[in-house]
Amino acid sequence: INSKEHESNAVFTKDGKTMYFTGSNRGKLEKDKIKNLKIYRAELINNKWQNVTDLSINNAAFSTEHPALNKDETKLYFSSDRDGDSGSFDLYYVDILSNGQLGEPKNLGSTINTIHREQFPFINHDTIYFSSTGHFGLGNLDVFKSVIKQDGTFSTPVNLANGINSPLDDFGYVVNKDNSFGYFSSNRKGGVGSDDIYLFKKDKETAGFCGI
Repeated sequence: INSKEHESNAVFTKDGKTMYFTGSNRGKLEKDKIKNLKIYRAELINNKWQNVTDLSINNAAFSTEHPALNKDETKLYFSSDRDGDSGSFDLYYVDILSNGQLGEPKNLGSTINTIHREQFPFINHDTIYFSSTGHFGLGNLDVFKSVIKQDGTFSTPVNLANGINSPLDDFGYVVNKDNSFGYFSSNRKGGVGSDDIYLFKKDKETAGFCGI
């Protein structure tokens, strides 16, 4: 799985046998000497990750990154700066077909995407969490949540406020199944380095954040 380049943001199917992850384009450099990001799929066979596949949604001309799976693992959500998006990076999903192939990417639309950056999607039950610089927030990348409705549309994104967000970048939000605790990354003041990982816990009485 790992190379001398970039690998990150892995998500696993419930049976633990399939992994989607972000990695550098493993092909040749583009003219501007930049290697864009791709999403790869790997299979666990005999306790070893094998069959690393370059997905059909990838293209060396743009980045495709930050995979997330919905509850029944029929949709793969991701971020991309491909042609036709609303701005810098938009959120998309693609159907995972019964034969393992992928459908055509679909933009999540203007309720979620802005002319700025939307990245780091994460799905828990019927809620999508993501980071954005385009929706109103505390500054730079903030974490937002939106309910995925039965008709496939989205509720207005809600900022997770200063329980999670700060004036700097807050991203990579993940939470456990019952929403009692989770993790995110931030370059806020008071950390050890540039981007640090933080643990948060939910207050059961107020449903708010009780500390990080």
